[in-house]
Order: sequence, then C-alpha cells, then structure tokens
Amino acid sequence: MTRILIADDHLMFIKGLKMLLSTYPQFEICAVANNGLEVMHSLQEKEIDLILMDINMPQMNGYDATLAAMKQKPDLAIIALSMLAGSASVSKMLEAGARGYIIKNTDEEELVHAIQTVTEGGYYVIQEYAHELKDFLYKQKHGKLPSKAEQKLLTARETEILQRIIEGDTNIEIAEKLFLSNRTVDTHRKNILAKLNLKNTAALVHYALENKAFLGLNGA
Repeated sequence: MTRILIADDHLMFIKGLKMLLSTYPQFEICAVANNGLEVMHSLQEKEIDLILMDINMPQMNGYDATLAAMKQKPDLAIIALSMLAGSASVSKMLEAGARGYIIKNTDEEELVHAIQTVTEGGYYVIQEYAHELKDFLYKQKHGKLPSKAEQKLLTARETEILQRIIEGDTNIEIAEKLFLSNRTVDTHRKNILAKLNLKNTAALVHYALENKAFLGLNGA
C-alpha cells in the first residue's frame, strides 16, 4: 500500500485526483494539503510514502516544501506537478529531491506508472525532459554535468547489447540475435563494464535498470 499526500491549492484538482486514485487498491490517499506549510504539518502527523506536489502554492511553494520535506524524511518519494513544464523547473525540482515530474494534464496510465516507478526507487519525468533527467543522474554519480563527449557514453552497438543483457539474454543468445560472434559480444560486454566502472554483470544490470534514461535504454 502506497500512502499518498496530494498537495495542491486547487480543490477541484485534488478532488479529481482522489477520485481517480481511489480506484486503485494499492493506493491510499491519507492526506491533502493546500500549501507547503500544510504539507510539513501532515508529514509530522501521518505516515506518508509519496507526495504529489504542486509547484505553485501559496505560503510555501512546492520547491521549498520539497527541500523541507526531504530534510524531514529523506526516503520520501515526491512527484512534482505543474501546469507547464520547463527544463529549469524540472532540473530544480530534481535537485531539491523530487523523483518525478509530470504535468497536470497527463493521462491516468502515465500518472500511475510514475507513482509506481518512484515508489520503487526510480525516477520518472515526462518524455520531453528526458535529457534533464539524464544530466541529473550523471551529476549524481560523477559530481558534475557530462561533457558533450560523455553524453554519449556507450556506442549504439554497446547500448543494443546492454539492452539485451538487462533483458536476460546470454552471450550466445545475443550473438545469435545480432549476428555477431560470441567473442565480439564478450568484448563489448567487457568494454561496457570498463566504461561504466563496474566489476561484473550483476552490478551492470543493477546500474542499468536504475539509469535507463541516462543510458538511452528502452523503457527509460
């Protein structure tokens, strides 16, 4: 059960979200807030797993509320909500601690997918801002933004092989599907490990699943 707080200063929007999410048995709407101050009060009073956080709210906006909420509960999942997205806004909310960013007219399927993704420890932003997420994930790992050369860390062939690896294919299966020799596939696998500074396939799969958007993999 995911315990959700909806934070927004528009009552009709809150009502609509509550009605929509209440149809999913895995979600529980345990609190609502009309501004950031109410968010902080709710965090003190209730057990909350995820906040759907409007960015533009009175008294304390969503950005400041996200910063404060993450200090109070570092394992909290937050998805930023906005009427209009922008690269600066997406990056700012990710830096504040949000794990997701969607616009308010997103469809039901995408909203539910975003909630499931972030509560499982992943990140989710609308497709138009996948680049901002890639930069954020890179900075999280390396402490700096990628250079132009680093933005394409893996070659197209390496990315294709990595996709097969995380799908569970063996070297032999990859070789057959891509019409390569086993030795060539093994060489690519070793090069991928070296580029990502990882020691073995288990670590590679774990890293790839956590950083699909950054690596350009399917399902990012």
